Amino acid sequence: MNIGDLPPKAEMQLEDLFTMVYCLVEESYRLLFGDPATLRYSNNGRPDFTDAEIITIALVGELQGEDSQRGWHKKVHKSWRFLFPHLCDRTRYGRRLRRLRVPMAHLQQHLCFLVGASLDRYRVVDSFPLSLCHLRRVNSSTQPFAYYASTGYCASKKEHYYGMTIQLLCDLRGIPTFVVCTPAHAHDLVGFEALVQELTDAGLAGLTLAVVADKGYVGQDFIAQMKHLYGIELMPIPRHYDKELPVSAVSRLLQKSRRQIETTIGQLADQMHIESTRTRSLAGLLTSLVAKITAFDLAAYVNQLLEEPLLQIKDFAC
Repeated sequence: MNIGDLPPKAEMQLEDLFTMVYCLVEESYRLLFGDPATLRYSNNGRPDFTDAEIITIALVGELQGEDSQRGWHKKVHKSWRFLFPHLCDRTRYGRRLRRLRVPMAHLQQHLCFLVGASLDRYRVVDSFPLSLCHLRRVNSSTQPFAYYASTGYCASKKEHYYGMTIQLLCDLRGIPTFVVCTPAHAHDLVGFEALVQELTDAGLAGLTLAVVADKGYVGQDFIAQMKHLYGIELMPIPRHYDKELPVSAVSRLLQKSRRQIETTIGQLADQMHIESTRTRSLAGLLTSLVAKITAFDLAAYVNQLLEEPLLQIKDFAC
């Protein structure tokens, strides 16, 4: 994408954002998968409303802070139909978007490569809660995601909640690279193992990663296990009373860099509402998470092209 084709963010209209995102998604989609028809589940290999258009609408909705798929589809149908003349109905849009979760995850990894985050040896990991239902209403509710969610405790907020825990892996600049979900009651070490499995499946475990973590990941045995099995050097910021864990100069230096992931989580929570969801299926929840992380990485890539702060994703278009 030519930088000369991008208007300044202060002058960018929503129509410009739709056009820019569509061009980037279409170009990347064909680069990653060749003929998009190979990903189709139906006999219609050439739909009028393309997969790139579906992903474009989803990503722009996340950048605009829309937390309702129904409401966002209604806005696009009412005000932006001229950009998407073959826009399908809402239910079909939702079904097709869920089927595109894996291709969208590949797109997210491609954006990480474009922004220079995929091959960085140093990473930062942190977790935060995803509340699915208020504790007072759990017993009387349908208990969404009953086989995947549970009741847990968030130490940073000092409160119990019903839902899941999200493990987020970023580079030192705060660019999200991987995300996984675990039940709320599961320890952070369980989530980190699931995150390492995602890295292994993506072929990145062999990069001898050095991962900076908070006190929830402290444990000499676990650190040694990650080093032995995956070659990952886990560098937890030690507790002030933990005398068994040495405080290295590198740990002190990277402690400052770890603040970036807190900024990223704050952006994802405030702008993209990642700590709550309106979905009622696991497929919908995972699709929503992938869309939010992909939209964040896309915003970082555009900021890099415009030579603006990478994590400045608010007010992306008028």
